[in-house]
Amino acid sequence: MKFSTSVLAGTLILGIAAVAQTGPAVRWAEGAPNATSEVKNDAKIEGLKTDDVHIYVSLIEIKDTEYNRVWMQISNHGKTPIDFDPQSVVLVSVGKGKTLSAEPAAKTANAIVKFGEAKSQELSSAKCENMVAMQCQPTSTQMQVAKQISAYSAQQAQWVRDNAFAKTTLAPGQQVQGMIYFKKEHKAADYIVRCPVGIQTFEFPQSAQNKAPSYD
Repeated sequence: MKFSTSVLAGTLILGIAAVAQTGPAVRWAEGAPNATSEVKNDAKIEGLKTDDVHIYVSLIEIKDTEYNRVWMQISNHGKTPIDFDPQSVVLVSVGKGKTLSAEPAAKTANAIVKFGEAKSQELSSAKCENMVAMQCQPTSTQMQVAKQISAYSAQQAQWVRDNAFAKTTLAPGQQVQGMIYFKKEHKAADYIVRCPVGIQTFEFPQSAQNKAPSYD
């Protein structure tokens, strides 16, 4: 089978592009000239700067839920547009090599509401050990707490929707930020937050306590 020169040239160009997009990652390292670090509200924010991109990352727990959130801020300092898909960001568990994929914001929000509703129902169900079941009623305190939990989970879910990072293309000089959501594991863990931005990949070491949700 013969291939035309144009087909071979096109194949070569595609191959070069693929190599360019899978080059070595730029990893955050303490004290590196292109790396920054600061703590705000008990959260460690790590930053990396290249000629084209400035990116900042922090992994934070969403309290009383089954989710963690990765806050990201990206600035395009180059001369060409940069594509970014938040669903391409992953957490790689250090030591285990397990990779956690980002959860869609809508799915995260719905799960938070369902968990809150289940906990609300549990707390509003009266626990009467020495009474006839038909006469057992939840106390006013139980009902009040149940309502507060339901309202709180709904508020959290709306916050998740409102602050989710959307797929975007950054124009030169543009800056965007938002949240990306991940399901918690069962134990505290160290992660590498891996962020493909344009044709570059950035990596940040972060930790999570992965606390189980509780309204106690």
